[in-house]
Amino acid sequence: MKFKKEKVNRVDPDQSKKSIVATGIGNAIEWFDFGLYAQLAVILSANFFGNLPQEMQIVSTFAVFAFAFIVRPVGGIFFSHLGDKYGRKIVLSTTILLMAASTLMLGLLPTQDQIGIWAPILLLVVRMIQSFSTGGEYAGAMTYIAETAPDKTRGKLGSGLEIGTLVGNIMAAIMAGLMYALLSDQQMMDWGWRIPFIIAAPLGIVGILLRTNLDESPAYESTLEEKEELEYSYLDIFKYYWKDVVVCFTGVAFLNVANYMVLSFMPSFLNKTINLGGTMGSILSTVTMIAMIPAVFFFGWYSDKVGNKRTIIFGLAGFSLFSVLAFWLMSIPILPLVIIGLFIIALFMSTFEGVMPSLLPSMFHTKVRLRTLSLVYNIGAAIFGGLTPFILSTLVETTGQEIAPSYYLMFINVIGLIIFLTMFKSTSNKSLRGSYPNVETEEEYEDVIKNPEDALWWEKEIEKN
Repeated sequence: MKFKKEKVNRVDPDQSKKSIVATGIGNAIEWFDFGLYAQLAVILSANFFGNLPQEMQIVSTFAVFAFAFIVRPVGGIFFSHLGDKYGRKIVLSTTILLMAASTLMLGLLPTQDQIGIWAPILLLVVRMIQSFSTGGEYAGAMTYIAETAPDKTRGKLGSGLEIGTLVGNIMAAIMAGLMYALLSDQQMMDWGWRIPFIIAAPLGIVGILLRTNLDESPAYESTLEEKEELEYSYLDIFKYYWKDVVVCFTGVAFLNVANYMVLSFMPSFLNKTINLGGTMGSILSTVTMIAMIPAVFFFGWYSDKVGNKRTIIFGLAGFSLFSVLAFWLMSIPILPLVIIGLFIIALFMSTFEGVMPSLLPSMFHTKVRLRTLSLVYNIGAAIFGGLTPFILSTLVETTGQEIAPSYYLMFINVIGLIIFLTMFKSTSNKSLRGSYPNVETEEEYEDVIKNPEDALWWEKEIEKN
């Protein structure tokens, strides 16, 4: 492939930031819907699994949460092909529409007292629609941001996606906390839990309007000139990019274990396992996520300066060493110690949140990026994300130890540390594989023109394959 000066993507910084904000806000709205399930899991368990022993109700609720993830890879495959054929932004608009509609449906579902066994069945169906939507959402959003951002600030701007995730979950925690504070336990059980889910519908409309006005990513538009490059089969992908697939799958594993532990398991852990109550659990979850926002932005920015490999190794080593300590502190019924434990978890999770949205898409060539990332991410999320709340709640119930979740967290991160130390090379400050450089300043443009081989470093990998 010969280097063509006119192919260098000159990124308008204002337009780039607008795209990041629109994607992040849309992601926040979508994860507001998703976070409500976690925040209200205790009440949902009583309404949809009330005939089971109390200790099995929350486990069953998270089992529905986990089982629904089976369709997530299907959603990833469907939306990735849609995105390759018609563009990235149509995926982002469609997924948020599905999420808003299914969340509204959840708020209107009849309970087990009203329709018996059909209540948990319908709950599962709604959760499967949400998971199908999410299968296209996150990989599509990561890909869009990575292909839109300047190469030198990909980490910083990519962190905006996870800031959106945190904002959405903060909104869910605040909403749940307000409901717990304003309504009695009986009112919450009878009808109060429905209100947050119903509110999600108009918020979804806002997200749709924001995303339909996005521009297409420059990396995707450049591949339109070479349609044959989109004909790679999944067999070809695993043949030529198997090492990247292994590293990506590992990254998806530790990212989702940490993510769903904090965002989906922790509210019920604080509420029920250590008996802080719904209001206090929501307050602590909210404060923790608010504290994570500047940390996530910092680690995204920091990865642009020192490299994404160094930054992610810090998080993996931290979780490997301090997971047991964090859960031990949270198991002591002294509020300051619980907060310290939560903040230890939040610190190391922030490295993942800040770096992975820009790291994962950068591992694959443009011609296979969305499809590969969608497939690998959603299979990994189904196994390590959807199952995490169920595994952690089961560990607590079967062992009787509040610190049991730390063993699983530590194990996953030790594996991640080994894989990333031995198999991953930093992709920070480089053009995306298969794409011409994205530059923001005149200085960056001149540097690319003078050093075309450095700018298209990935061509050597193509030659090897």
